[in-house]
Amino acid sequence: MLRRRVALTVALLTVAALLAALMPWSGSGAADKPKDTTAGTLEEVHQPTAVLLPSSGTVAGYVPNAAEVEALAKLIYGEAGIVPSTTEQAAVVWCVLNRVDDPRFPDTVLEVIEAPYQFSGYDPEYPVKEEFALLAADVLTRYRAERDGEENVGRVLPAEYCFFTGDGRRNHFTMEWKSTDCFGWTLESPYTD
Repeated sequence: MLRRRVALTVALLTVAALLAALMPWSGSGAADKPKDTTAGTLEEVHQPTAVLLPSSGTVAGYVPNAAEVEALAKLIYGEAGIVPSTTEQAAVVWCVLNRVDDPRFPDTVLEVIEAPYQFSGYDPEYPVKEEFALLAADVLTRYRAERDGEENVGRVLPAEYCFFTGDGRRNHFTMEWKSTDCFGWTLESPYTD
């Protein structure tokens, strides 16, 4: 068990190092985007929390795809960057993964994220914040463990929830587009919010 945790930690650090080496950290493009001044800045609203690793083992040797981690981190930045809950930020990633598994949507993380008119908060020019990259890698690892048959991996959004809308402070996850029946956060979260 300890070996698996150490291997996963090394894998996550490797992905983070690769992203750091490959990413233009200047933030180019992000400064040109309009900011929501009524909700505060990302730094004012969200305090980083530790990303917890799956408690019951993981897929040995699995390293999340760096391009997927990068895109998901940018999606979290745009869709949930000011949401003060790691659980709710992770739900954005699970929503993407739910779509990957749903036959109504494309079959890969990148195709789902980049599909026209799907995620208005995604911009490939957004910066990759380390805390969002680590969270994206953590959720991808939990998803991989679940696909490999592991139970209770720390899923925070049920598989049938493929949509969400936001109100400027929170995202509301639904099973169908424009539904008013939102997920009630009934799953136990592995994160400390």
